[in-house]
Amino acid sequence: MQNDFRLRALWAEAALIPLAAIVFFTSRQGASAMYAGLTNWWAPLLLAWTGLCAAMAIASLWFRRFRWARVAAVGQVAFILGGWGLAQFPNFVTPDITVFNSAAPEATLRLLLIALGIGSIILFPRLFTCFGSSRERP
Repeated sequence: MQNDFRLRALWAEAALIPLAAIVFFTSRQGASAMYAGLTNWWAPLLLAWTGLCAAMAIASLWFRRFRWARVAAVGQVAFILGGWGLAQFPNFVTPDITVFNSAAPEATLRLLLIALGIGSIILFPRLFTCFGSSRERP
């Protein structure tokens, strides 16, 4: 089963590369604000780090280094989401909803912070147990 998921991940990575290029180049016409954000001074650095993570994920999967593949996949997703957020900043939904006019009331934010703190105290030990039991065995 591990090899099946490894092959699926390699195919998904192979499909992602041309799709990312298509989205980038077609955004010039269909989403000009996003394209302008993705061509800022920081964009080449972000694209290079995303590409490095993608190459690391592919190589790690190819050589069956699954721990490094997971790290590279997390990095790749983080850079993609970070670039998406930076390209749209300060807009969440262009042009109406921005970072500055979409915040919840302060009381709601405090309650959310408390709920997240309690939830993490409950959730994290179980996550560590789950990940610890599914570790790679030599």
